[in-house]
Amino acid sequence: MDQNMAVVKSLLIGMCVFAAGCGAFDDSSSSEPPTLNGLWLGETQEQGVTEALTTSVLFFENKVFILREDEAHLGTYSILENDNALLDTTVYSYSAPDLDNNFYVGTRTSNRIEVDALFASTQLLFLNFDGASRSGSATLNLDTGRSSNMSLTRVRGTWTTTDSILYINDAGGIQGSNSATGCQWKGKLSTFNDDFLTLSIERKLCPEFNQAVDVPTGGFALIDGEGSLHFIAEQPNEVLWMKFAPEAGAVADDPAEEEPAAEEEAAAA
Repeated sequence: MDQNMAVVKSLLIGMCVFAAGCGAFDDSSSSEPPTLNGLWLGETQEQGVTEALTTSVLFFENKVFILREDEAHLGTYSILENDNALLDTTVYSYSAPDLDNNFYVGTRTSNRIEVDALFASTQLLFLNFDGASRSGSATLNLDTGRSSNMSLTRVRGTWTTTDSILYINDAGGIQGSNSATGCQWKGKLSTFNDDFLTLSIERKLCPEFNQAVDVPTGGFALIDGEGSLHFIAEQPNEVLWMKFAPEAGAVADDPAEEEPAAEEEAAAA
């Protein structure tokens, strides 16, 4: 009996690692269909383009975001057999990407591209695409260092880019500006799950992606394995991607590190 229980336990652990720990397929809820998750980082090789394109692939809820340095692809996906998936995406073109500050605004086009995705292993994703008179492939690795303890405590403080500064207070309130363009934004972050925070953002005086007064748009936030904070938001026919670094010399709070310290203080008392 003990031997049988050990076998069952080993199988369960293996299933757990594949479904959640490695970030590809999440079928933790038997009543809901499985979903894809994780942040995948790598490069795209596109026919006719001489240089490899830095690429991030992110699964959030039931959507896929393919964020490249030249454009973005947004869409939905279908999970197929044998650890394959079909991504049905629409191209969002950048008219004036701010490469110095890692701020991108994509505008929806009529171009659709279907992407064949193969999870070659628990930490390797391979993509092939062919559509809109374009073709190519991408090889990406799972960002295993990505923060999995997202909270307001984790993101509070000051974040920067080359020309911008972003403040986040204890309550999740955000406010920032770009000194080079005069762009301003404000809003709030709220808890969502261990991987993401929800984002409400209102921008004005920006070259693109502005909102009517007091009508913010929604999105989400995450921290990647290098400690950068990403804001991603959508409004009709546009997508916003902003990337910030912690203020020089600052280290974002990590609740996982705070808990042992609090326990030690309580024990000492």
